[in-house]
Amino acid sequence: MPEIKPESEETRSRGELNEAQQRRLYVTCSYIDKLLTEIEQVLHETTSPSPFQRHIIDITPAQSRVLEDHIRRLREQLLRTLAWQQMKPEPPEIPATRSVLTHLAFIDIAVEELKPSYMRGSGKVPTDAVDELTGVVYELRSVLQSMEQYIRQEFGTNLQSRLAELEQTGHDVGLLRELEEIVTRHGLVEFRSRIASLAHRLEDSNLEVAFFGRVSSGKSSLLNALLDTNVLPVGVNPITAVPTKLRYGSALRAEVTFANGHVEEVSLEEFSQLITEQGNPGNTRSVVRALAEVPSPRLKKGILLVDTPGLGSLARRGAQETLAYLPACDLAVLLIDAAVSLNEEDIGTLRLLYEGGIPSIVLLSKADLLQEGDLHRVIEYIRAQMKRELGISTEIHPVSSLPRYSPLLDQFFERELYPRFEQARGLREASVARKIGALRDSVMAALETSLDREKRGREAARTLDDHEIEVRLRHLNGDIGEQRSMLDRAFLELGERPESIVAELAEMIAVRICAGKRRHFTPFEISEWIHDMVQRRVDDAIAKARSSLIRAVETLKEVAREMSRSDVPSSEDAELLLREVPRFEMGVVPLKIGAARWSWMGKTVVRALVRSNLQEHLGPLLKEELHQYKRALDLWGEQTSRKMVAFVNSYADAYRAQLNRVHGQSGGSESSPELARDLARILRWNSEEHTEAKKA
Repeated sequence: MPEIKPESEETRSRGELNEAQQRRLYVTCSYIDKLLTEIEQVLHETTSPSPFQRHIIDITPAQSRVLEDHIRRLREQLLRTLAWQQMKPEPPEIPATRSVLTHLAFIDIAVEELKPSYMRGSGKVPTDAVDELTGVVYELRSVLQSMEQYIRQEFGTNLQSRLAELEQTGHDVGLLRELEEIVTRHGLVEFRSRIASLAHRLEDSNLEVAFFGRVSSGKSSLLNALLDTNVLPVGVNPITAVPTKLRYGSALRAEVTFANGHVEEVSLEEFSQLITEQGNPGNTRSVVRALAEVPSPRLKKGILLVDTPGLGSLARRGAQETLAYLPACDLAVLLIDAAVSLNEEDIGTLRLLYEGGIPSIVLLSKADLLQEGDLHRVIEYIRAQMKRELGISTEIHPVSSLPRYSPLLDQFFERELYPRFEQARGLREASVARKIGALRDSVMAALETSLDREKRGREAARTLDDHEIEVRLRHLNGDIGEQRSMLDRAFLELGERPESIVAELAEMIAVRICAGKRRHFTPFEISEWIHDMVQRRVDDAIAKARSSLIRAVETLKEVAREMSRSDVPSSEDAELLLREVPRFEMGVVPLKIGAARWSWMGKTVVRALVRSNLQEHLGPLLKEELHQYKRALDLWGEQTSRKMVAFVNSYADAYRAQLNRVHGQSGGSESSPELARDLARILRWNSEEHTEAKKA
């Protein structure tokens, strides 16, 4: 309410009310306007798609227009009334987006209370209804999340402007822009997330190239020389268990991500300390990700290089982290030290790469150490070993980080690395083009259904069991939606119950003592066993989430076949959602066990003694480390489960929308000329693509 200055009788202007009277006048006018707004809502109810209309409409459209004219005149009179007392309505203070988001939050709470666990307060939920009721909750929630995402993201960055920027950078997104306009015009909201996802796929055109190799094989030196920088520390100390990413930036800068999810920009000196064993022994600072931006022309087009921890180092955790990174890279570069030549670890790494289907390049580093004749013999020996051990034939490229050998490095980049990047970019764009084609077919089907519902309804009735499809979609929605809760429970169990790790560790040590195999256990051994136990629990939880996602993808593919749809999810795209899981990091534990005096005792007593010893010296530290790790896992789980739900619903929502349109449940005009024109526009794209294909 506007500020009203008190006036005395002596200073009051003619006809001016006192403060309390003015306040009452303002509040009354505001209340009248609120009632007029409610009357307008009643008049507009005839055009509302709400299935829960409250009023029987006994007012004709012509009568409604007359009433609206009266409302307009009444509002004009309200403004004149306030102006009489030199008052006017306050300007609005609450952003519409905030109000909408607040209402969405309350709707989400209402949806949550439909879950079987809440419904039991109204009586036992039938067993055969539990899964479907859970699916109903996540179906409703998926639409809410899509609406919220649209408000939070696309209001700030318009999808059309993103597509325009992609077009300016040389991407062929003309059809995608056309589809976005049509989808927006006809309210086909179920397709918007797919368009945004395709735009993101084109925007994220990086090629991740991971460099693998033994400690001191020259990875860091080579990367520094390749990018003409010194951002990576070099030396004999093994790098910690943190792959370090190098991407393009206009200026040299570095940042690290810690286990608690905190991201911090650091100086280059501190960066070097955090990613080396010497500066951060055992990764006691719990760094889970390291990134440096380098203003190198070689990175400008989207190549992202990754320096992985050395294989075979005493810091075995680094080696395990390196191998764990294998599925995340697009291209692998294995460095073999010319001074040491090939060994079992190199062969094992190559085997993992080929078994994982990861394209690979082999470099012979420190080629400056060999004379030309010796260099040729070493290359031939390595090639023969690979043929004998792995059954593969591959080129070996000699390189060196020394300035006088820079032509070798230039040759590797220009002839090997950059062409792979261009090829990968072409493959990515071809994949996106196929997905855009499938999206085009789906939008066409939606428009055709809206144009001729009755005919298509009869055809669908003969070929589809709509109810059965809806049930399957509902079940998969429930299953994928529950993955967040499943991950939360698994991470909570891990983070809040360190005693389960202590108990398993005590059992393992007791078995070895009583079997007479071991009497002494080093801090390093104990630390490694703890890492393995923690990682196994995390891997089990993620494996369950992966199985759920794969089941959902298979169900969506089956439904798409039955509905004759070409837009189907890709298993490869689904796998990308489960990348970059935080790794558990804990330094060497300050505990060693000497059990010579226990060896004659029974297993039960030994187990109790070991467990007591572990709990006393290890328990508090382990509790703190696991609690910190849980925070990182929770953040990853929240982001990943949201991506999983969005990925599944981008297809499931479109399938459900088609079923609704077939039966006339989506509103809209039955035979809109605009629908026909837009359908013709898409068909024109089909014709143009066919002509281009014939020319090619």
